[in-house]
Amino acid sequence: MQRWEAQLALPVHRPSGKEHSAVLAFSSELDEWLNSRPLRDAFAQAPEPASSEDYVLQVQRLLSKSDTILQRIDAIALRTDEIERRLNAIAAILPESVKPASDAGAETLARPIGLSVAS
Repeated sequence: MQRWEAQLALPVHRPSGKEHSAVLAFSSELDEWLNSRPLRDAFAQAPEPASSEDYVLQVQRLLSKSDTILQRIDAIALRTDEIERRLNAIAAILPESVKPASDAGAETLARPIGLSVAS
């Protein structure tokens, strides 16, 4: 709290003589502080769509972009599955003499890797 108090100039008050005690704040001071923040100003000045048609176009663009992102994620998941299959095949054919005998790495090489990608 002290770091935020110093960095953000939070309008909080501490009981006298107690540096690490609870803080007090007045709602009017907090409201004034919030209204003075740049982020609050940016949201207040954000342009609204000129018409409902503009809004629909913005939503359609966002949906198109999100669809493209989902397609790319699916492609990455498919590539990840293929890499997992290849690594498991390589791990299965490694001779025992190559596998570490006693450390944790032996368990990793001796069993299928088992990566999973949520779809």
